[in-house]
Amino acid sequence: MAFPYTDPAQARAFLLEFIQKLDTVPEIHEGWVNLGMIIGTHLENPKIDFWIDARMGKVEVHETSPGPESASLHLTCELFHKLYLGQENAVLAFVQRKIRTAGKVSGIIKLTSTMPSAIQAYKNYLSEKGLAA
Repeated sequence: MAFPYTDPAQARAFLLEFIQKLDTVPEIHEGWVNLGMIIGTHLENPKIDFWIDARMGKVEVHETSPGPESASLHLTCELFHKLYLGQENAVLAFVQRKIRTAGKVSGIIKLTSTMPSAIQAYKNYLSEKGLAA
């Protein structure tokens, strides 16, 4: 299954809702809070940008930058989809530069240990949306 949306507005709404759901997974929330920084995520095809702000002991997702990014990730929507389906390995994607990075990414790379929980959350989310995984 390919990334489910080509329309930028639908893709943005889909992804932002998913990121909010990820924040309800305790180990993912804790990982983001422990980073204590702004993470910019920049997706292509379609182009979608969002920021996770975990500076104040809480997590907020923004559609516009809340300040300077401490780290950023650049990847395609298709790769994002494959990562969260478990069809691509996140560590390999970093090493192979399929995910381009900038800033303090060492903490983000450590969050790859939460991928099994994130994959399950994504599959559940797709199911809730009536999208086959």
